[in-house]
Amino acid sequence: MDRKYKFIRRIKKQLFPYKSERDIASEGEKWEVSDDEYLTSWIRMMLIKCHKHTRCGEKQMCEYFSYSDIARENYRICKEMILMLESGKVKCHFEE
Repeated sequence: MDRKYKFIRRIKKQLFPYKSERDIASEGEKWEVSDDEYLTSWIRMMLIKCHKHTRCGEKQMCEYFSYSDIARENYRICKEMILMLESGKVKCHFEE
C-alpha cells in the first residue's frame, strides 16, 4: 500500500468520527464553501495545529512514533500532505 494511503488511514482513525454537521452549518455558509471543501480545510488545519503543538518541526520527526526512521518518514509524509491539501492536489469528501 502506498505510504500516503497508510498515512490517510491513520489520520482517519485519529480524527474521526468528527461530527462536522454543526460546524459546517455555521461556518460553511459564512464562507460559501461546500461540505467537502470545509472538511479538506479542517483536516489541513488539524495537521498544522499538530505540528505547532508537538513541535515536531524542530526535530523533523513525528512525536507520535518512537522509532526514529518511522518518525522521520511520517513527518515527511505529513508535511507533504499539508502541501497537497493547500495546493488542491488532494481533496476530501464525505462518504455516506
